[in-house]
Amino acid sequence: MFRSIDDGESWTGINNGLTATNVRALAISSVDHVFAGTFGGVFCSTDNGDHWIEVNNGLEFLFVISLAINGDGDIFAGTFEGGGVYRSTDDGENWTLVDNGLTNTYVTALAINSSGDIFAATFGGGAFRSTDNGDSWSQLNTGVPNATFLSLAINDSGYIFAGGDPVGGPVGVLRSTDNGESWQPVNNGLTTANGINALIATPNGYLFAGSYGDGVFDSTDNGDNWTQVNNGLATLFVLSFTSNASGDVFAGTYFGGGVFRSTDNGDTWSEKNNGLIATEVRAIAINASNTLFAGTYGIGMFRSSDGGQDWEKMNNGLSALYESCLAINAAGDIFLGADFVNDAGGVFRSTDNGQSWVDINHDVIQTDVRALAINSSGHIFAGTYFGGGVFRSTDNGDSWTPVNNGLACGNIWSLAINSIGEIFAGTAGCGEGVYRSTDNGDSWTLANTGLTSTDVAGLGINNNSHIFAATRSIMGEGGGMFRSTDSGDSWTEQNNGFTAFDANAVTFNSRSDVFAAAAGGVFRSTNDGGNWTDISSDLIPVGGNVWALAMDCGNYAFAGTAGGGVFRSVQSTVPVRVVPSPRPRATPAPRP
Repeated sequence: MFRSIDDGESWTGINNGLTATNVRALAISSVDHVFAGTFGGVFCSTDNGDHWIEVNNGLEFLFVISLAINGDGDIFAGTFEGGGVYRSTDDGENWTLVDNGLTNTYVTALAINSSGDIFAATFGGGAFRSTDNGDSWSQLNTGVPNATFLSLAINDSGYIFAGGDPVGGPVGVLRSTDNGESWQPVNNGLTTANGINALIATPNGYLFAGSYGDGVFDSTDNGDNWTQVNNGLATLFVLSFTSNASGDVFAGTYFGGGVFRSTDNGDTWSEKNNGLIATEVRAIAINASNTLFAGTYGIGMFRSSDGGQDWEKMNNGLSALYESCLAINAAGDIFLGADFVNDAGGVFRSTDNGQSWVDINHDVIQTDVRALAINSSGHIFAGTYFGGGVFRSTDNGDSWTPVNNGLACGNIWSLAINSIGEIFAGTAGCGEGVYRSTDNGDSWTLANTGLTSTDVAGLGINNNSHIFAATRSIMGEGGGMFRSTDSGDSWTEQNNGFTAFDANAVTFNSRSDVFAAAAGGVFRSTNDGGNWTDISSDLIPVGGNVWALAMDCGNYAFAGTAGGGVFRSVQSTVPVRVVPSPRPRATPAPRP
């Protein structure tokens, strides 16, 4: 949780007592009590966010994704599928399930009109209304049977607006002018096929719709017509809106974009993220000069020359902002792999320490690049997703050749190269696992004996040529860490103490201790993967997803997180031995 007391100019973390940091909803009562809906239930602060207490008595289902408070101070909490709507009439002290007639329990949004009628948007069940403070609900699906609604807003005229989703439909915005009895699409000018995650109706008659991929649209005529208003909006994945008494509109975005503010009804937006460290970092690399590079998913590349204390954005020439991997060659050239979003992605190269970037796809690489590796000869290998397979460059990225002979799965998530030049490719979505090439990528053979989890997100090779595979679970089954001590011929599961299902990346310090990034934190093994210890203390968000790991020349570990930016270990992972100074010996007295 972050708070700004200066209209978004600066932000401060306020998480004292907030033990569940996956915050999905906020609501403020008339007496300024703040309520946060999280994946650990509801938390309340009575001192403007300085302290939080858990208020879950009676709340049997803790995945709270929507909140609303009526004029009497009654609080309503909508949950992820399995609960429904809970009500508290005593400031959150106690909760009661109020689901009579609520046939869909995946409640994505809640809104309350001036008459006290409560509206619940659901995923796949359309909208519901309660006219008796939640005691009973009636379904409101005339014209939109079994709709998926993601957001709700009610304007001063009492018109209700619902944001749809392409999964289940309908797409765009729907409007009801009769208190939810019937709905009509109002999408003229709303040029998006993506979900409408956020809606807000401002007191001055503006209606804003936030889309998942096409930014913000506004309407000044109750939704009859829409205009895209993205000037200054650096990321187009919008999740939330709010506004202040002055009419300023704030947009919360995904993939590390943070908060944007508009003071002119959406005509222009400015980034307001000072102190807001909620950045998604999916790739980290460190060069020979100990300069750090962090690739984010949504706002591009950052560089730090002081161990991560200060960062500068390095996006000159870099149109691909959704970054997944980094590699640095012996000459210090940096290669960046990115997902294709808005026609920008693939591989980019910097030959000046990140100052500028050049697209080096040459119309050959046209799918998301999820892995990069460079061998001792300087040959670059790019692993692509969505069936593209592996590409090789022997001229520093000036040209690329697909090298997929024998590679039956073209969804590459990870690459690693051992000391004798053997290449290992981790695949996903095919049930294949790891492939190996012993001829510089010209041909590939399957190397997955014993590898029972076959979605391989990360590969790493230590000084003993032992290979570690970080794997993902499927529907909660499998996943974790595997090791091969025979160049991939066979694998053994290495999960003693490794409590995370989904592992993302592997790295090593100078004495070959193994570090694994996972959805759940960072784990370390000091005995070649035989046992693991969770070392995630003080890694925010607690138990969150760690995408990337890197080790600097002093054996300090750096972790790229989903929503928390970059963290550095407090101490070196290899303690420095202090050699005591010899004690001075007394000079013997001369013999008489």
